[in-house]
Amino acid sequence: MSRGRRARRAVFALAAVLAALAAVAWRQSATRETMEELDRADRELAVVLDEREEVARELIGVESWGWVAEEAGRRLGLRPATQREVIITAGGSR
Repeated sequence: MSRGRRARRAVFALAAVLAALAAVAWRQSATRETMEELDRADRELAVVLDEREEVARELIGVESWGWVAEEAGRRLGLRPATQREVIITAGGSR
């Protein structure tokens, strides 16, 4: 094998190694960016789930009889019926 041919092979081998290293570096960079995006998405999801839980707790409170009765009194001037005001009728199916 001639000296020029060996030199070309060495240059080609070096170029192949450098290309492989560049590909690995690019892939690691792309992976790091993807992982950062996933971390951001996980944090946003945690915030949204916390907000959802808070809304669910508020909804339970708003649906409670005590809250409804209080708001009916405050907004509409209504009050619960007293025992004397309740009339039970014999209801039958039609």
